[in-house]
Amino acid sequence: MPKTQINLEGWQDYRGNAAGSLLYVETSHQSEMPVRDQLNENGKGFFYEPNYETSTYGLMSCCNVKNINAIVRAKSRYILFGTRYEGLSDSEKRNKYLIMGYMRIDKIKDVRTRHIQRFMSNPELQEPECMQMEHNWAVYGPMRFVSMDDSFLVTDEILKEWGYKGHASRQLKAVFQKEHLDQILSYLDSKEDKIEEYIAIVDEFKEALEEGE
Repeated sequence: MPKTQINLEGWQDYRGNAAGSLLYVETSHQSEMPVRDQLNENGKGFFYEPNYETSTYGLMSCCNVKNINAIVRAKSRYILFGTRYEGLSDSEKRNKYLIMGYMRIDKIKDVRTRHIQRFMSNPELQEPECMQMEHNWAVYGPMRFVSMDDSFLVTDEILKEWGYKGHASRQLKAVFQKEHLDQILSYLDSKEDKIEEYIAIVDEFKEALEEGE
């Protein structure tokens, strides 16, 4: 369950296909858990997505809009969160491409106006990605995240065996169809859900950011 239940008024029910779209997540180097890079350790931004706390992606910040819009248009039911792990653990999975979690999209909402209004009220902020777009879909639904050791390892060999093009890198835009999606979900579902630990870690990062202001 999400830590904070958001107001779902205005959200649309979403019926997706049996497919899972892979989405790359910038992750922290200062945690054993592959949590989002909230401290801008990778120099690509202070990330609040995926937002484990509210079980949303795209509501709290204007992030990865083109990719999320494309996932919604394609009607993928699931988002699979992947990363190249560079955290504190010296496990054999270090520097490998991992799928550490997923979300099932149950509801969507166009939040373009929300993000533009926030920017107009705070012009010192960076112009939101959605400024020049027609829509900015946020997604909501149950999430599950596992430890780094329990993550699903994606390799070039698996991709080739399953018939997908591309390499196991941040540029990979795979959409896994039902047979392979079910294998990934079954694997992750067989592992302990660590989302509460993910939330606790990013809460600590938030406190560190606030103290530094």
